[in-house]
Amino acid sequence: MSLEIKRTPMERVYSLIAIIIGIIFLFSLLGQTIKITKNIPPNTIVYVDQGNSVYYAPPYILGKKYPNTLDVNILKAKTVSDSKQNNYKADSACIDLGYFKEQDTLTNTVLVKLGLAKPKPSRWNSDGSWNW
Repeated sequence: MSLEIKRTPMERVYSLIAIIIGIIFLFSLLGQTIKITKNIPPNTIVYVDQGNSVYYAPPYILGKKYPNTLDVNILKAKTVSDSKQNNYKADSACIDLGYFKEQDTLTNTVLVKLGLAKPKPSRWNSDGSWNW
């Protein structure tokens, strides 16, 4: 004795559609909570304080968000890779403000890869300049 359920072709189609909709729904819910992080490209220009071994994001300096104790006249423009090779550390305020990384959701990343959404504009241009 077997408990085989007989389904019509339309019932199979409806079941398949329900499963696909459920997968899409779960992916969209979970995909919004999973963040994809893109770090700053190595050729990006930053401002370096050689005395304190710290580098700053240009929007932080040019936007005058830095503390009054920082002398911006001593800062030198260098790439992030040069700064890291010299063991300079990113300024903690710049890190907190999110200048050195970009985040996107898994859902948006997949939609961009599939061509269903436009990519968000990057903070950095391919030549190492900032896109702000």
